[in-house]
Amino acid sequence: MSTTELDNLQLNEAVQRYFEVLYMCDLSIFDKLFHPACHLFTVTDGAASVLSLAAYRDILEKRASPKSQGAAREETVLGVQALTQDIAMVQVRVRVATKVFRDHLHFIRSKGQWYLASKLYTLEQSA
Repeated sequence: MSTTELDNLQLNEAVQRYFEVLYMCDLSIFDKLFHPACHLFTVTDGAASVLSLAAYRDILEKRASPKSQGAAREETVLGVQALTQDIAMVQVRVRVATKVFRDHLHFIRSKGQWYLASKLYTLEQSA
């Protein structure tokens, strides 16, 4: 799905806010974007791990932001799948300092606002 299709769902702004959270570690944006029940999932060396929203927020709060380190921004929307006008999955690739992640972001829209409901991610590259 193209950026135009993201715009048609009015989802582009939420995806851009996600990129801002990762680049700036801005918790005020984080708190408005992530659904309170959101969890983050990955598999490392065959073992699944799950982060609660509170644990992920704590990580971002303690992390020196890529922006503060003068790191270049690299972020790409790889695809979008809409289940309905109010439920969608967005696949992105994003650099966070020296690491490149591929994320599947599951969004829901409630009362006109898009929220990140869950995140599945993998580390693609670490420099």
